[in-house]
Amino acid sequence: MAANNLVLQICRFSVAFVWFYQGLVPKLLGPHRDELVMNNSLGMAEVSAVNLAYVGGSLEILLGIGVLVFYQQHWPFLVTIAAMLGLWLCVAVYSPLFLLAAFNPSTINLTVVALSAIALVWQENQFKGG
Repeated sequence: MAANNLVLQICRFSVAFVWFYQGLVPKLLGPHRDELVMNNSLGMAEVSAVNLAYVGGSLEILLGIGVLVFYQQHWPFLVTIAAMLGLWLCVAVYSPLFLLAAFNPSTINLTVVALSAIALVWQENQFKGG
């Protein structure tokens, strides 16, 4: 039982860390040039791209808090999966060159999707008594 709970905690803290880091470092503390390039690819002016980075960073930190606080519920992990896949798709459509970068949405986003899926499977097994 303790080992099973450890799996959830690893998923929980890993997913929350990614949301916190991605919200704070390249967005709120920057915004990083790559964030602005991706936002500009949506047809935004520079000021709007900066504002979107700040709003996005704030939302990511809030979702990180949601994952930490409400980790026993499904919604933080379901929202994470939807957001990560949606953001990946947005990059694939509007800024596909970022998919070839050293640290890219394919590696980060899809790993976070996998960790969230593991957390959801763990939750389902707990509800079934497994």
